[in-house]
Amino acid sequence: MADEHGTFPPPIGRLESGIPGLDRILGGGLPKGRSLLVTGETGTGKTVLLNEFLYRGITQYGEPGVLVSCEESADDIRRNVAGFGWDYPALEASGQLAVIDVSPSLHELVTVEVNEHYSLTPLLEIIAGTVERLGAHRVAIDSLGSLFVRYRSETAVRELFHQLTHRLKGLGVTALLSGERHAGRSLLSEHGLEEFVAEGLIELSKTPGELRTVRQMVIHKLRGLSYQSGQVEFAIEASGLEVFPRIPLEARVAPVTLETRKGFGIDPFDALLRGGLPEAHVALFSGNAGAGKSTFGLHFVRAGIETGEAGVYVTIEESSAQLRLVARHYGWDLAAAEREGRLQFIDVPFSDIRPDQVLYQVVNAARALGARRLVLDSISALLSIGMSAREHRLFLEQLIGFCKTEGITVVLLYAVGGAFGLAEAPVAITQARLSSIVDAIVLLRATERPQGLERQLSVVKVRGSDHDSAPYRYHIANQGIVIDGRLAATDRSGAGEPSE
Repeated sequence: MADEHGTFPPPIGRLESGIPGLDRILGGGLPKGRSLLVTGETGTGKTVLLNEFLYRGITQYGEPGVLVSCEESADDIRRNVAGFGWDYPALEASGQLAVIDVSPSLHELVTVEVNEHYSLTPLLEIIAGTVERLGAHRVAIDSLGSLFVRYRSETAVRELFHQLTHRLKGLGVTALLSGERHAGRSLLSEHGLEEFVAEGLIELSKTPGELRTVRQMVIHKLRGLSYQSGQVEFAIEASGLEVFPRIPLEARVAPVTLETRKGFGIDPFDALLRGGLPEAHVALFSGNAGAGKSTFGLHFVRAGIETGEAGVYVTIEESSAQLRLVARHYGWDLAAAEREGRLQFIDVPFSDIRPDQVLYQVVNAARALGARRLVLDSISALLSIGMSAREHRLFLEQLIGFCKTEGITVVLLYAVGGAFGLAEAPVAITQARLSSIVDAIVLLRATERPQGLERQLSVVKVRGSDHDSAPYRYHIANQGIVIDGRLAATDRSGAGEPSE
């Protein structure tokens, strides 16, 4: 809105945090020159976020920072952040970082309530002097609960919080202020008013998993700026935080042609597909135990490597080490392709799978390699570990949307029940609503016979393309998949097709 002179205030600028994924959900970065509240229960990662905000600002953008520690001593902070590889003493010695220690042993810097006059002037003067001395762009205060511990009335806390944020804004710094949220309370902060005064609010939360803590983040407000709403996952890794925003579903599909084919290096099988899968198609290989689904996946990435196309292989149930051994048995040196940057395996832990984290592992790997092929082994494993049908569908839609945008051809492996039968495959595909989101379906089945295991395959569909849909026998030899030939009409078992 224009002022009385008809001029408009300048737009709010952005300051990149430097934390992977965080700036994306913030819509490009933190509001420059403003104060944001980071709230959450104990152990949710507030202190890590605040410290990484300072560290990334210094090391990535050359922006000095000031940390005000109201709980931990400066020495404890230095020791703790060293675990992430952040050398605070070196940054302090170079004049890029200052730590103001107002932890309980040094509370004389904080004033107390006297005659209903509330002032943080002594501490604010120290902060201001330090900001000016360093030429600081960033300030982190951890935490408000400890800073305001001596003030019991809401009036006092509100007055002090206004005083604090007003002075920080006057200094022109971007500030993150942490606040405690107590378990079981609906309030987002210690006193229930900080979130209303702050110009932005980030809430961190955690839930216990089977093997690790599952963490989430929500941006509740960012006054005057757009941001990505909704809960997103994040993790505390060896080098700090990593946030996993949802991949937009409205991604633009890259232009592809059906004439460009991605083969498996199995000539008779590629002939069934009229040369291979069309570029950027998503193929579902569905089969029971022993059908060789992973072997088809390994064939696909190996064929890409041989034609100069990098690939990503995501494995959930079977370790990448085991897959390398299988490939070596077939005479394929996939480890060499990994060393040369033409292949990357992503091992996903079977317990506590976080779909957004897996998506970003795939996205980052695919972009780093310039991958043109992707295998996911297997999507049925995602359901078996407790992912809901809705989460499963959303995961696949985001993954497929990304791959089609990038022009990546995808093979999804899907295990069906039934020890050695095939009747469950079409039903399972239909019930999971997979037929509508994939472009091709190949049914694999291993059937127990008196003379041993018999394997059959049929190409059910290839969207927009002619293909051979007749059933064929195949076996797994020392060199991988070998197609034996078309089944005679008297041998066919009547697999049927999934409904569209």
